[in-house]
Order: sequence, then structure tokens, then C-alpha cells
Amino acid sequence: MRRSIRGNRILAKPYRDLVLLGYLALPATGGEDRRLAWAHRLAAAAVARHGRLDEAGLRRVFLRRVLRLRLMPWSGRLGPVEVVPVVVSRSDVVLLRELNGLTGAGRAAYAMLLLEGRPAAEVVEILAGAGAADPGGALAEARAVEQAHGTLALDPTVARVYGRPLRRVRIAFAALLLLGAVAVAAPDVGSGGPVSAAPLRLERAGAGAWRTGTDLTLASWPPRGTLTDDVELVRRAQRAWGSGPVQLIYAGELDGARIVLLRRHDRIARYTTTGQSSTDGQDGLEVLPAPRVKADGTSPLKLLATPRGNRYLVPPWVSEVSAAALSGGGPRWRKIGLKDGVTAPIAADATGSGQGCWRGPVLRFRAPEIAHGMPYTMLDFGRLSSASATYQPPPPADINRYGPWELDALEEGFGAWRALSCVLDRPSGEIQAATAWEFWAGRLPEGVGGRWMCLRLSDATGGNSVRAVLVTRRGARTVGTATATRTGTWDCSRLSRDVVAGVRWTAPSGKKYFVSAGSRRVVRITLDGRETSGRYAARATSGTPALAAVNEQGDKVPVLR
Repeated sequence: MRRSIRGNRILAKPYRDLVLLGYLALPATGGEDRRLAWAHRLAAAAVARHGRLDEAGLRRVFLRRVLRLRLMPWSGRLGPVEVVPVVVSRSDVVLLRELNGLTGAGRAAYAMLLLEGRPAAEVVEILAGAGAADPGGALAEARAVEQAHGTLALDPTVARVYGRPLRRVRIAFAALLLLGAVAVAAPDVGSGGPVSAAPLRLERAGAGAWRTGTDLTLASWPPRGTLTDDVELVRRAQRAWGSGPVQLIYAGELDGARIVLLRRHDRIARYTTTGQSSTDGQDGLEVLPAPRVKADGTSPLKLLATPRGNRYLVPPWVSEVSAAALSGGGPRWRKIGLKDGVTAPIAADATGSGQGCWRGPVLRFRAPEIAHGMPYTMLDFGRLSSASATYQPPPPADINRYGPWELDALEEGFGAWRALSCVLDRPSGEIQAATAWEFWAGRLPEGVGGRWMCLRLSDATGGNSVRAVLVTRRGARTVGTATATRTGTWDCSRLSRDVVAGVRWTAPSGKKYFVSAGSRRVVRITLDGRETSGRYAARATSGTPALAAVNEQGDKVPVLR
């Protein structure tokens, strides 16, 4: 390979995603060592040779090799070490077993649909391009496993290494294999860092450290939990992550599990064990990006997710927590118990989320000593940190000079997010900020009510994505039609507020239309050269006409495709 993945941020993200996709798609019958090694090898080759392709094209090329590869069963006993991905919890072990029972295409569909958050149509297209025999069936397999077991939390670039007993006659040979393995180890993409014999260093912030400076970073969080003085437990968590200085954030016991949170630079390790020692329980380690610090509110860290609800460690300056479920009406906040910075269990939706919907929970925090004591809201997308969730209503509502509205400020914000939660797949990754921008609302052909929304997501690494979706209501059924998915763009932000979108749409009568709409400053829309004044245009056609628009200043408006 001509380029190194390690330290290369441009290559690290697609590499990690491809390794996860390859690991799940490859059969488990060949042994975990070979499955993981082949996932790394194929991902590295794909990124090196085809890195200039778009995301869908890169996955098609990658999966063509992965789905055709056959790993013969082997015992693995000749290997001196066993290398397996770190599994976070017992539920993930069960989920992996269920996934191993699917077809390779089904496992690939699960990875792309639920872990990468790709639209179903795009997943089917990628699988078809990769030569999968039944892309639609693969999608159905993935959805069935997700409904029964939820979403997997796994990073295949963070692995555990176990030694195997060796006979004397093989010691020299095994040593050579081990040296070779170290030399060609899977590239380090910043998840955990290399393991070495350097001493373990533990740092702790003082109880009032956050009051002594102006930067309310994680470095100012004092260690909390009932097990912060359990040296053996904390050392086990350190050894699981590897050498290097770490900061202790939390160590305690919740709902039968012992949990340790450690921080190193911009990464957080969440270590979970169900045993009192390294031999009588099951350990899991997940390393994720730390939430970015914001002046008006910092995310809590999720300690545990159980059927009873989620438990969070809140920033030390937060004194009150409330929660609400996304619903069509206004928020119904309920106060949540808080002890030593840890919340009582919070259910995702106390009223029942309904099939196919994800509903948070939505969290509201009060911190009287900072940011003028104003509350701030966040939405749980299922990972370590929660996202600042906001909403911008359509015209004639004004643009808030301070940015989109907090979810507790406008009743219609909950309704918009509720609609998105039932028509879009749950976003993957560590989402830090999420804005639902409703740039148009009105009547589509045949009197159907429509809302055009742009969902903008920013992640912990500074990347972003935009999803445009037309939401319609037919009786009691909410229907969402994805009209655009883009990454690395200013669209739907304060830097680019003018947008126009269009999509083929079928009316209740069965008649086909191309409908389009623009944001508040759009004054003219053009479809195949035919101009329509205003912010909305529709044409009866089964095709896709050329779409353009201009704003009130005569400038061309970006088209969301």
C-alpha cells in the first residue's frame, strides 16, 4: 500500500467504515482472526486504489471482493495470538450471533443501512452494483434483525489481543509470526493507540476544577461514581485501552454493570464489565470521539443503555435534568432524578415510540452558574454523546438572529422532529449538532399537505451531512420522500440559507408529478426552461426535469440533489 492510513484524517474515516462493512459482510466460519485481518486488508486496498470514488462507488467496488471471498474454516491454533474486535456489551454479543446467521449481503445491508445511516434505496443500489443476488431480500434481513435486537456498537479498528499456549517446538516460529504481525498490524486510525510497556498514568481533576477556568472542557470534570477508588477496576480499564496518560471521568456500578469512563485527548473510552475480576465476567471497551465543547451547553456522556432506560453522566455544572418524548404536540417535560451527576433511567419514549420510529429521548439541562442559567436541550441519537437539537420553522416565521430555536422553545419543533424520526433512519456516528430546517410548507397537487425539511447533522470530527426530505400526511400516515443526501457542504446553515429541492412524487390518485420548492428568499423556479414565480413549482410528468432557481437578488440558488 502506497499511502499510510495512520495519521491521515482524509483516509481514516472511509477506512474505518469499510473495515466495519467488510467485517460484518465476511463469514464468521473462517475464524475471527482471519475475518478481521481480511476486512482490514480489503479496506486498505480499496482506499488505496479507489479512494477517489464517491462513497457509493467505493462500497460497490469493495463489496464485489468481499461478497465473493470464501474463508475456509480453520481452528486458528497455529496462531500465537487471537485478535478480535472489542465488544461493548452482552447485547452486542447476541446481536453479532444473529448477524452471523444472515447472508453476506444481509450483513452488508445492516452495516450500510443502520450503522452508516444510508437510505434504503442507496443500499439496494450498492448491493446490486456489487453483484448481490437479492438486494431487496438482504434489506429485509437487516431490518428484521434491527427490529429484534437494535443497533450494534462496534469499532473493528479497536481490538483485543489474546495469547495462545504454544508448544516449545513452535515457540521460535510463533515469535517470528508475532514480529510480522506487529510490523503489518492494522493501521491506527486514532481509536485507541498502540499498546506498549509504558507505565499507566491516571489523572484526576479537582472537585471544583470547572470553576477555576473559563474553558468548560472535559478536562475540568472531576471523577464521579462509587468506585473511583477501586484501583483494580480502573487499572483494568486502562489496560484494556492501552498505555498513555488518561483522565478518570467516572467509575461506578449501575444496574449490575461496573462502568469506567476515561479520557485521552479528544477520545473517550467506555469500559463495561459484569465481573469482579478479569476471569469471572465479560468485559467490553468502546472508544469514541469526545463531545465538542460549546459555551452554552455541553453534552452528557451515556453510561449505560438498558431496557429500563438510559443512564447519563451530566456535566458537573448541571443541577437539573428533565426529559420528554418527541410527540406531535408540545413537549411534556418530566423531571429526572440526579445523584452524584448520574441520572435515573430515562426511557426513550414513555408513550411508546411506535414501529419504525426513534424518539430520543429529548433532554433538557439547567446550569444556573453558566450561560445566564438558561436551559438547553439535546437529543439522544443512540451513541455516547447527545446532540444539540434545534428547529427553524418555515415562513412566515422570522429567522432567529441567534440561530435555530431550541426544541423547548417552539411547539411545532417537536412535531417536525417527530416526523423526521419516523421517515428517516436513525443517524449513525457521534452527532454533535442537529438542525431540522423546515424551509417550505404548503399544498402539493390534489390538496396533499407537504413539509420540506432539511436535516443538517454535524459530527464530533467536524464533518457534516445534509438530508432533504419531503414529508406528507395521508390520513393518519406520515410519508417521507428523501430528496437529497450530501456531505461536506454549507447547505442549510447560516452560511448558505438559500436552497431549492425537487423530487418525483406520486399523488393519491396515482398521477405522477415533479414537485419543487425553495427557501424564503427564492423568487423564481425553472423546470426545463419554464419559469414559475414564487417558491413552489409542480409539473405533471414521470420524468426528472432540469431544476434551477434564483433568489431576490438574482443569484442562482444551490439545488439539493
